[in-house]
Amino acid sequence: MRRQIEVVYEKGVLRPLAPLPEEIREQQHLIVTVEPLDGREVWLDAACVAAAARDAEPVVSLEEVRKILANIHGPLAQAVAAEREER
Repeated sequence: MRRQIEVVYEKGVLRPLAPLPEEIREQQHLIVTVEPLDGREVWLDAACVAAAARDAEPVVSLEEVRKILANIHGPLAQAVAAEREER
């Protein structure tokens, strides 16, 4: 059983904001991973994000993207793999 639940830290205790799954037994030992909801961007590689922003086309419309994607026949992953092989 692997679940994510939202909790709040109050007076030294993590308190769930919703009922816990029924499978959890009283006195059961669990492992908790703490990740602040507002801190998810810390997982991003800042240099990679900066490079993507620098290299991005500043004005690409949704219509242009649709035209490009319309020319791809078959799975997108296959097209990406083929382009990488060409490099």
